[in-house]
Order: sequence, then structure tokens, then C-alpha cells
Amino acid sequence: MTGYGSSILELESYPLTLEFSIQSVNRKNLDCQITVPQDWNGLDRTIHDWIKGHLERGRITIQLRINKRVNAKQAFQINHSLLDETIKKFSSYAQSKQIPFELNASSLIQLSQLNQNEDSLPNWQDFESSIKEAFESAFHSFQAMRAEEGKQLKADIIKRISIISENNNRIRERSKTASKDYAELLNQRLKAMNLELNLEDDRILKEIALFSDRSDISEELVRLDSHFEQFSHFLNSQKANGRKMDFLCVEVFRELNTIASKTTQLEVTRCVIDSKNELERIREQIQNIE
Repeated sequence: MTGYGSSILELESYPLTLEFSIQSVNRKNLDCQITVPQDWNGLDRTIHDWIKGHLERGRITIQLRINKRVNAKQAFQINHSLLDETIKKFSSYAQSKQIPFELNASSLIQLSQLNQNEDSLPNWQDFESSIKEAFESAFHSFQAMRAEEGKQLKADIIKRISIISENNNRIRERSKTASKDYAELLNQRLKAMNLELNLEDDRILKEIALFSDRSDISEELVRLDSHFEQFSHFLNSQKANGRKMDFLCVEVFRELNTIASKTTQLEVTRCVIDSKNELERIREQIQNIE
């Protein structure tokens, strides 16, 4: 399912601001991409442990940005030796390229800020609890958005399952007259060939009996009812059942195919086609559900 969450947290003991963003797009399997500052090597594995067991599907992108805060006391703190070395390097480079290099107040401030931006970050383990707090805040809003989408998907799936269930009831009722309808169809075909149907003829009775046995779909209807009961259970469960419902869709499709192959009744065939259309829409939605 799609979702987005973000959070911003300022570290009190260090002039850093943490910005977490978490987003996901639909994918059948789980693909998690975590981006953290280069200086904080190992944090990505820790974040992966934090989300373990909470996500099953989707392409998840987690990004942590670090911004350095500058306040009044820190605005003009200058590392003199580093600034001298930087000026020397820039002057040498400009001379080698025959580029005019003049120092003024503005360029000094810019070089000083450049040096501050290149300062290495502190050890992330020292702020792990704060980092986790920022992550959990973003993850909570991310999950809330996905939960809202899940409610909409659930309502849509329940609606479509209800349509398929109604079709099954029509099929069950219509299939009761399958043998009678076949006998009438057989009679019409024989009359078209100028032949009379003798119901006392053992061959005719045997043909009707064989058809009745071949066209019996009671087992398929019972299994379909069972599948829809399981659908209802999964939709009301708090666990991740997307893959199980995906498997059920395959089984429902198989039962509908079997019913279509056994019937000669046009109304039953129409119900099967309509159910397959609804089932395909359900499958498309379930691909996005954990």
C-alpha cells in the first residue's frame, strides 16, 4: 500500500536537526531502501531492525537528513587553522588556473561556512534514543496513512465479494434444473433432426443421468462458500494476510472455471463471467495489501 510519513526533531545537546521521511509504493514483495548520512555507517542496519516484522510488502524508502542548526553563539565561530589551510588551497588552485582570487569579508564568511558544513557528524550511537524517537514519529504517521487506505480497500473488496456471493446463489438455484434443461435441449435437437424423444428409452435415460453427474457443481459451490468465509476472516484480522488472500483468489478462480466447464446453462455462464470480472478487480487490490 502507498503511504507517507515524516518527522523533524532537534537534538538538544548538539546543533543538529533530524528529518525522517518514509514513503512506500505498491509492490508484491518487500523492498526496503534506507538512506542515512555517510558518517553514520551502521545506522541503516539498526533502522532495518526497527521495522522488522512491521512490513510485509511494498517498496519502502526511508531517508534521514541531517541539518546543522546555527544559533547566535555559533554563527561566527571560526576554525582559524582550517580556514587558513582552505584559503591557501583555493589561492593555489586559482593561481594554477589563472583565476583572480581576492579575499573579502563575504568570501571569508562563505569559506568559513563551507568548513563548518564539512565537519564530521558525532557518533550516532550517542543519540540513538533521539533518532529512534524521530523515526517512530515518522513511522506512526506513515502507518496511519496506510491504515486509512486499507479501510478503503477493505470496503471495496467486501463489496465485490458480496457480488460474487450473490452470483453463487443464482448459480446454485439455477443449477437445480440443469438435468431438466438438458433434457429439453436434447429433445429440441432430436426434433430438429425429425426424431422423437422417448423418455422410456434406456439410452436416453442413461445420457441424462451421465450429464447430471458430469454437471454436478455442488462441491464447487461448497468450496466457494468456504473460501469466502476465509476471506471474511482475513479481512477482519489484524495480521498480514495479503499473500493468503492472493492464494484464495487463485482457488476461487479455479472453482469458477470448473463450474463454467460443467454447465450448459447460459445464465450460469453469465454469472461466472461476472464473478471472474469482480475477482480480477479483487486480485488487483490484494496485490497491494500486506
